[in-house]
Amino acid sequence: MPETEISISSGDITLEARLDDAAGVDTVVLCHPHPLYGGNMDNNVVWTLKKTLRAFGWSTLRYNSRGVGRSGGFYGDGEGETQDLLAVLNYVMQKRNRILHLAGYSYGAWVGLKAVASGFSPASLILVSPPLDFISFQGLAVPHVPCLITLGTKDEFCRVSSLDDWLALLNLPGEILTVEKIPRCDHFYRGWESTLASAVEAFLRDHT
Repeated sequence: MPETEISISSGDITLEARLDDAAGVDTVVLCHPHPLYGGNMDNNVVWTLKKTLRAFGWSTLRYNSRGVGRSGGFYGDGEGETQDLLAVLNYVMQKRNRILHLAGYSYGAWVGLKAVASGFSPASLILVSPPLDFISFQGLAVPHVPCLITLGTKDEFCRVSSLDDWLALLNLPGEILTVEKIPRCDHFYRGWESTLASAVEAFLRDHT
């Protein structure tokens, strides 16, 4: 089935989004990287996540945050983007009786955790290269749900040591957390999309 273009209200602006509907009860919302650096819902990592999760049988919903593509408004310094994500999640919960999952890449991982801090509880969570060395994650925590975190060993925005230190502070149970460190991969995953897809597939088989 092709994706359906939909519009979602976030306050007084409208967001463009694309829904790929599956027959099951699971829906994953996909959050794109930083809008000020070209991040959008057509990003290679977002697209890889979308294809992999849809092939697993989940509905996928990807969207452009404010000021990106045909979405209204302007960059919201993180707070506006968190409002947008919460609006998208609320749309899914209101329109569909679904189990909601969350996946975010880079800035999208940060926005996803800000939504969690605002009270959203996903059934599972995928964080691709959370940019710990670019944005402050102080006050943000991974919920106690199945969670996959991936990063490349050459990632300058999410160094392996920074991730290890952050996870040590969070002290998450090992049975819910999967960390996949991809050798030689940098922050952008160009040429490493299939490796990322394999990590996501393995996580889905083991934890859902």
